[in-house]
Amino acid sequence: PKQPGDKALGIAYDEDGVPHPDWEIVMEDGVPDANGRRRAARIEGAVDLKDYVDDSRRPPTWGKRFGAVRKDRVGEFGSYTVEDAKLCLTTEDFGWKLDEAAPVPPYVRLCYGELHGDQDSIRIFTGLSEIHLLKDLDLRLVHYMLQGLGYVCYNTPHWEEDRWWGQGIDCFPQRVSAGLPGGKGPMFYSWYYRLPPWMPGLVKEGEPGDYVNGPVALKLKQREKHARLQAEKIHEDQLQGLKRKALEQREDWQASANLTAADYDEEKE
Repeated sequence: PKQPGDKALGIAYDEDGVPHPDWEIVMEDGVPDANGRRRAARIEGAVDLKDYVDDSRRPPTWGKRFGAVRKDRVGEFGSYTVEDAKLCLTTEDFGWKLDEAAPVPPYVRLCYGELHGDQDSIRIFTGLSEIHLLKDLDLRLVHYMLQGLGYVCYNTPHWEEDRWWGQGIDCFPQRVSAGLPGGKGPMFYSWYYRLPPWMPGLVKEGEPGDYVNGPVALKLKQREKHARLQAEKIHEDQLQGLKRKALEQREDWQASANLTAADYDEEKE
């Protein structure tokens, strides 16, 4: 933990070992510098996240379009087969700065396109790169190829989908269309695949780099749970106090009403 009198460290740790920003705002009070310009407030100790976080899932540094072919009077189309796409995924690094033990990229997106209801394109996106496959391939074979490499689909259901894509294929792809009536125009379906945490070269569950179940994440969850329970206790105490106050006011009102009624009876007599 930071001791009293220490300078801004940029990143400090509390008593639980949880990191938090440690900055100092220095006000110049409009004092001109050597060039005669007045400086605004500046921050001392600020650092970037990449300076102190060991993140193995770094962004890619380059991108290419594998299998994309362009011909005159035809346009652009894909030329890779399923085996070509598998070879590309297992041999190229796609610019990812990962451990040498990582067999394939950590994240891929399989995009299936239709035009007026007919199969039009099959593409795989990873990092800044694209893999263009033959449009007349069986989509199930592409899914099974990705699953055979160890990928797991992490799509989130957003609507009820009654379309059957095949055995073992997620039924809730992300759907994007041109919005034309009657299902006309282009329609794209995307499945998001990633490697599970226990794959080689990636952060394992419970390790310091795991932002879900790592040591820091568990301490933050415990702190949030304690704050939530404390807030619930405060709300419960406030509610009980309001109930007591309401009962007291009701008793006072009833006593006042009884006295008023007794005075009225005496005056009437």
